[in-house]
Amino acid sequence: MEDYGSDKDVDAIALTSKNGVPIVSHVKKERENESFSTLSATMLGAGEVVFSGFEKQKPDFVVGHSDDSVLLIKGVGPDMALSILGDCDREKEIKKDMEEMVSKIDELSDFSEIRGDKK
Repeated sequence: MEDYGSDKDVDAIALTSKNGVPIVSHVKKERENESFSTLSATMLGAGEVVFSGFEKQKPDFVVGHSDDSVLLIKGVGPDMALSILGDCDREKEIKKDMEEMVSKIDELSDFSEIRGDKK
């Protein structure tokens, strides 16, 4: 994640538990690490509650936009969230990168389950 997070157009990237505990992250402003992780997971959870209230499937992404930035948050499996804050001009690239990261994380999770690491 640090390699991806060192990209000049990415301000923060974090994989967190759904309750906001950072698992791995790279945040350019380190003092923002905990709040970025916790609040991103909270936003994903709030989006899921809204969709559920209307009996809709969980959202694929929760997105926040500003004039210069985009925040993308995606659920990873049943217990994690992946969040990236980056340049709004790169939104499509960031979404594609997130999908690739989630796929790799899912592969690792599947491997752990096969080995019996998860319960």
